[in-house]
Amino acid sequence: YIHKKKDKIIFYTDLASPHADKISKLNSSKNLVIILDHHDPTKSTDPLVFNINPELHGMTGERDASGSAVTYMFMKRLDESNIDLSPIALIGTKEIPGKIRGINLLVKKDAENIGVNIDIDKYFKILQVIGPVGYYSDGPYLGIEACLEGLNERITNFYNELRERRMKANKRMLAILYRKGFNNTKHVQWFDSGNIFGGMGTKALGTFCSYISYMGKLVDPYKYIIGFMRMPKKIPGLMEIKGEWLKVSCRAPNILKRKIKIGSAPPIVDILIYASEKVGGIADGHSVAGSAVIPLDKKIEFIEYMDEYVDDKIVI
Repeated sequence: YIHKKKDKIIFYTDLASPHADKISKLNSSKNLVIILDHHDPTKSTDPLVFNINPELHGMTGERDASGSAVTYMFMKRLDESNIDLSPIALIGTKEIPGKIRGINLLVKKDAENIGVNIDIDKYFKILQVIGPVGYYSDGPYLGIEACLEGLNERITNFYNELRERRMKANKRMLAILYRKGFNNTKHVQWFDSGNIFGGMGTKALGTFCSYISYMGKLVDPYKYIIGFMRMPKKIPGLMEIKGEWLKVSCRAPNILKRKIKIGSAPPIVDILIYASEKVGGIADGHSVAGSAVIPLDKKIEFIEYMDEYVDDKIVI
């Protein structure tokens, strides 16, 4: 849909780098395409598809740069006056835990130099709800408004409503998991959220998977966590998706994270790419977190391919 157009400038921000190879084929030099991302990349084969990603320059997107930091540094390079956007970019760096470093640290220094005049933690907390949970209710537009014009009562009330809605959904899903448990295979513990997160953006599923990954009494610390959610057909403001699809979110509990980091268990993004391609889907992400989109009727096959890949790559 996007690449049927010609002579346009197309930006992808905080996504698309893992699919630069596919985008190159679809684009075929019809448009100027600029990808600003920090997810594990593939190489562009189209000279008009620019894949700007710290992973391609010896850094890691999981620690050195958020999507907001990459986008900000690009815009600052275009026009130095865009340094006034550094506090907004700094909000996005909060998604990366631990000590701030790399490109994220450069963003922080710019924000300090001009004087940070917003509560970064507060904005991050609010934007993490109104964007994903309110995705189908103009949440992203209100998020942009909050960043550019500041928070107001309307946005704060919207946030409070969505936070309450997400909390109720999380409690329902948790109750089901405690009561029924996960579906378990050799290397995967998975659940289908049904319609519990209905009406919310699919990132709500990923947030929930991250949340339960720290629950030692609920999850198996050695198995990959998978959550499924049926995808709405509509992408607001853009198009409707053909076919029926499932969103897949994957996270690693703490012990499995350590195994991934020392190389004794395969990275999540590699597993998801393998399994999703086998069933006609797509995937991207990082070593300890990732997501995929697969055909609605391929759930069990997808899990089987995950097990197959882990069996082949895991170090006992």
